[in-house]
Amino acid sequence: MIPKGILIDCCCVLVGANFGSAIREKIPERLKQPMNVTFGMAAIAIGIVSLVKLETLPAVILALILGSLIGEVLNLDRRIRGLFERVLHRLHFSITGDRDVYMQFYLIVAVTFCASGTNIFGAIYEGATGDFTILLSKGVMDIFAAAIFAATLGRAMNLIVLPQFLILCTCFYCAQFLLPLTTPAMQNDFVAMGGLLTIVLGMGIAQIKQISAVNLLPALVLIWPSSWLFSLLP
Repeated sequence: MIPKGILIDCCCVLVGANFGSAIREKIPERLKQPMNVTFGMAAIAIGIVSLVKLETLPAVILALILGSLIGEVLNLDRRIRGLFERVLHRLHFSITGDRDVYMQFYLIVAVTFCASGTNIFGAIYEGATGDFTILLSKGVMDIFAAAIFAATLGRAMNLIVLPQFLILCTCFYCAQFLLPLTTPAMQNDFVAMGGLLTIVLGMGIAQIKQISAVNLLPALVLIWPSSWLFSLLP
């Protein structure tokens, strides 16, 4: 089965990234920061809507604590940031301004496109049902998001599509084995966890509060067994 939704979403990111890169020099610096803040606030709103679907609060809290602990112990933020930085250097992408600030923002954007709850659940849902409506809707939003981010990051935005495609395809092809083992409550808790991560990403994009979203990524995996364990309680 061809992952149509994933292909559409990735193409939307490419279109937005290249459009944003093309007009990058024509956008005044005084507009770039407000645009990022606006999209950050939009991401927070999307995360809140997803968080409302929460079924089991203790399961989400447990997964969040354990996931954060694992991420901090493994230092995922530093490792993944270093990987992206080496690849950007080898491919001769230019990094403008302060290198640390650029890479911090680049990593936030990468997680937004590669590991948001909506993207991953959309890929799993399409893999299990063939319905790519979720990813189609996300693709429309991603065109504008990619254009906004590319106005700051430049053509290096294009590199993000590769891990995005690989991660979502992995979820897509594992879906037929994963989804039958889950319950509606587990699925809702996963969406809620993704919403919580999206809120964290939105706060980082809007520069309200810098929290390492990368170190929270293990929580997206732990929420499945955590939600299942709490479902066994009377």
